[in-house]
Amino acid sequence: MTTAEGLEALVDRLFGLIEEATAPEIKTLVIHRRPDVDAWLCLWIARKFIPKTADAEVVFTNAGTSVADSSDPSVLHFDTGGGEFDQHEKRLQRSCSAVLLAKGFGLLEDPGLEPLLEMATKVDNVEPLDPTSIHYVIEGYPSRFQKDGNVDWDTIQSRVFEAFDILYSRHTRIAQASEDLPKYARWATLQNGLKVATLLWHPECRDAAYEQGAAVVVWTISQGKNRFYVGVQKSRNYPHLHLVKVADALRREEARSRGVNVENQNLGYFGLKGDIVPGWFFHDSANLILCGGRSHKLKPEEYTRLTPNKIVETVQRTLASMPTKSAVRV
Repeated sequence: MTTAEGLEALVDRLFGLIEEATAPEIKTLVIHRRPDVDAWLCLWIARKFIPKTADAEVVFTNAGTSVADSSDPSVLHFDTGGGEFDQHEKRLQRSCSAVLLAKGFGLLEDPGLEPLLEMATKVDNVEPLDPTSIHYVIEGYPSRFQKDGNVDWDTIQSRVFEAFDILYSRHTRIAQASEDLPKYARWATLQNGLKVATLLWHPECRDAAYEQGAAVVVWTISQGKNRFYVGVQKSRNYPHLHLVKVADALRREEARSRGVNVENQNLGYFGLKGDIVPGWFFHDSANLILCGGRSHKLKPEEYTRLTPNKIVETVQRTLASMPTKSAVRV
């Protein structure tokens, strides 16, 4: 960070502290009974981003109505009551209450929030959703967390907020990775058209690399002095591309570095056979190669003896020798 950037960040922080100190005390947050995704998202945004809402009471009211003291600035209504943060009867095109709230507090450009706002907008505008959308999970909570006709809304709120926190953090990381990608990625376009991205020590950027057109990403993860994990994975956009030859080539280079003779052996096998070449795992999908990872911790003797550059050179050379058909993107 430059001196100018640091000064700008400090000024923004100071203004934020002043704004927080002068913000009115929020005593009550109002949403309608049996909240949908839009109402829950408004409540979560308020808790997370609006100053002085941590101790505010949550009040559930009939849809479309407000509480008696709705004119009080210490009371905020979301998705009900017809106020600033209720989209109903405003004749808006493709919006929702959460979008109005985010706009009102300058949060529309927050990359972590954008996908959540889009989901709430789709729900409110009866647009198609992915069948596994978190919306359907939230919609099912009242049936799951009820006993004798009494719904446990406190538990539901906790579960919903947890889901929003996870999704917000994930999309924030993705946005940061996209911003960092140019700093950390090395790119190679092979003679058959395949693009390979190398991310030494920055595996968090691999999704961003796929978004930028990488057919295959090679990454490393430091595990201390002279030790590291390796990953090689292909993009879902290349269904004709498989990594059998790459797994075979990497294992042959590993065997060569250890003085092991594998001349007449097939090394493109799936799984892990440490008695042949230690460390290197090949997933049954033929799309992922690992040497170490969270689900397979390596023993000291299993760490690769290849250098990162040798690994990258082997991957690129092997991919370049594959038919042009493998470069077709679908």
